[in-house]
Amino acid sequence: MRPDQISVLFDLDGTLIDSSEDLTRAANEMLSVLGHPSVTLTDVEGWIGHGLAQLIHRCLTKTFDDAAADEEFRRAIGLFREAYLATNFTKTRLLSGAEALLSALRSNGYGVGLVTNKDTIPTQAVLKQLELSSFFDVVVCGNTLSVKKPDPEPLLHAARSLGSKGSWMIGDSETDARSSHAAGIQFIAVQGGYGHSGPLEDLPGPPTLVVETLDSLLQAGGNPVEMLSNPRALS
Repeated sequence: MRPDQISVLFDLDGTLIDSSEDLTRAANEMLSVLGHPSVTLTDVEGWIGHGLAQLIHRCLTKTFDDAAADEEFRRAIGLFREAYLATNFTKTRLLSGAEALLSALRSNGYGVGLVTNKDTIPTQAVLKQLELSSFFDVVVCGNTLSVKKPDPEPLLHAARSLGSKGSWMIGDSETDARSSHAAGIQFIAVQGGYGHSGPLEDLPGPPTLVVETLDSLLQAGGNPVEMLSNPRALS
């Protein structure tokens, strides 16, 4: 399969970027206004990955699955959005190997997509701040479609947009693994991300490969590893 027939899709938070400090700062500004106790960095890192609404509910209830009252939730989500953009993402950083891998995929002709549960406005702002926008042929955000990961459609939508005959998904969480498995797309798991405390080898699928850092997917000469040229064909 030629590289231009293959798409490599990426999650954002915990895969390409470490955004947890800015997310925690925004969450605590929101909670302070509402008179709620603050949350820790560890709390937020365990709650990222299922979209903004879930993160807000978890910050308000301090639980993983409970929902806050509708009126408070609506106020909270507005406060959070404002506070998050106001951080200017000063504590958000690229993870090791991210830029090198993205650059190598582009220069070798692969289609490159971003599939995130983050909403469009903060996603585009982060990409601009970190100078990542030019690496992606397609960006699918949490509010691009009527569904988000772990539903398979965001990944399939990205793959169709790129005209892919085969695809990879690279992510850090159970959400990414479930979405990939449901879409029939091979999944590569990256260590050190958010929302999963167990061995990544135990994620749904299981992952085709688990890597320590993204530059593990580069050969010594800087080109993508040969494995990426042989994804399972999409039906």
